[in-house]
Amino acid sequence: MLRNLSRRSLLQALAGSTAALPLANLLGTTDAYAQATTPPLRFIAIFTAHGCLPEYWNPQGGETDFNLDFPNSMLQPLQAHRSKLLVLDGLDYQVLYEHGLTGHEGGPLTFLTGSKVNTASGDDLPENASLDQVLAAQIGGATRFRSIQLNAWEQFGGQHVYNSISFTPNGGRVPFERDPAGVYQRLFGNAPSPSQDPGEAAQNTARRKSLLDYLIKDATRLSKRLAGAEKQKLETHLESLRDIERRLGSLSTTPGPTAQQEEPQPEEAACSGGTPPPAFDIGQLGNLDNMPTLTKLHLDLIVRAFACDLTRVATLTIPGPSMPWLGIHEDTHNDLAHRLDVTDEPLRSDIRGKMVKVQRWYAEQVAYLMNGLASIPEGSGTALDNTLILWGNELGDASGHMNVRVPTVLAGGAGGKFRMGRFLRLRPAGSNPLNNWGGPGTPLPGAVAHNKLLVSIAQAFGVNVNTFGHQDFKGPLSGLT
Repeated sequence: MLRNLSRRSLLQALAGSTAALPLANLLGTTDAYAQATTPPLRFIAIFTAHGCLPEYWNPQGGETDFNLDFPNSMLQPLQAHRSKLLVLDGLDYQVLYEHGLTGHEGGPLTFLTGSKVNTASGDDLPENASLDQVLAAQIGGATRFRSIQLNAWEQFGGQHVYNSISFTPNGGRVPFERDPAGVYQRLFGNAPSPSQDPGEAAQNTARRKSLLDYLIKDATRLSKRLAGAEKQKLETHLESLRDIERRLGSLSTTPGPTAQQEEPQPEEAACSGGTPPPAFDIGQLGNLDNMPTLTKLHLDLIVRAFACDLTRVATLTIPGPSMPWLGIHEDTHNDLAHRLDVTDEPLRSDIRGKMVKVQRWYAEQVAYLMNGLASIPEGSGTALDNTLILWGNELGDASGHMNVRVPTVLAGGAGGKFRMGRFLRLRPAGSNPLNNWGGPGTPLPGAVAHNKLLVSIAQAFGVNVNTFGHQDFKGPLSGLT
């Protein structure tokens, strides 16, 4: 009978499989029964640079009937996921105008911190922890890694603001990882090797599945003899076992495709680690032509880590000084973003068309991540249903270095914490808080502080705060729930 099987022997039998962590929770306290069947909420922050063209970034249509599939739409690759998007128009980095340094330097720094820029050390740093680190402190204790910080391609050297979006409570940079092979080794170094003898791997998986079959059958028989709260606990137990069984099923499949293919398959995220990424030397990591491959490898690793519950918090920066794989050899910063106000034709159309390509490529990466998470069954849905992705930028008006109307997208199911599938205009159409601004250090009237979004996300993960970053900006962002 189930009640006669020891906790230790059961965990030992399932050791190394995706079953181990949820089953450890299952065999713990009464509260763990509920935890085992409630998929965890996860967070990913993705940072891309250089602003956008609002007329091509923002959806067409209304709040719930918005459309991303129109000519020059920068978000068109996300159309298939529109039911799991919250596109925010009118979010401002108000703290930079009233307390800090605007432009490129301030934007990446305040993106997840909500802090003003502190230059006392001779470096541009925040005065508090970033959101990912606060969430890691809240939920990271249940996983092997509190958080992971990834970088698709290092720009201007490791300490440059474009590479750092994750910060410790005292404002120090959290180191990021560039090499997918190194990330894989850190995540899955103690997991069964992909080169393990197929017969041995199949035997191990079969043994675990056989044990689960026994447990499910035994628990089903026992449930007929129980009533009330005890029966409910056992039903919760059974659902957990069935979820483990579904995940174990992915371990018996052949290793999935490489990161070059369009969509990662469920077996890629198997807790054996799947196929390890290829090794890149320093020169290859610094070769811009490799950035598309490196980006997808990092995204695949996030999906695998989430599927195996190795971490629940991740950040990824995706720069792009130029994009030769798109036929864009110009500097996207100086030659495109800062020239979006050019009026002479055909130069104007050429610059704007290339900027659309740049931002659409970024949107394709977010869609790829969403596809990967959606391929992982979890509970009654998928890992995407229980993930919140924050995709942000440092500029709204790129040509003017302005940090107002910063392009921001929330994606995923967010565990039901937010009402997705909407396009929210946070300020009246045409309003611009800079029209009445008195200059640095003075109030920015009519702005919508992005600190409020950080508060809302923190609260969704159970962090009891009413401010995030600078204390002048209080309360959550209205309209998300």
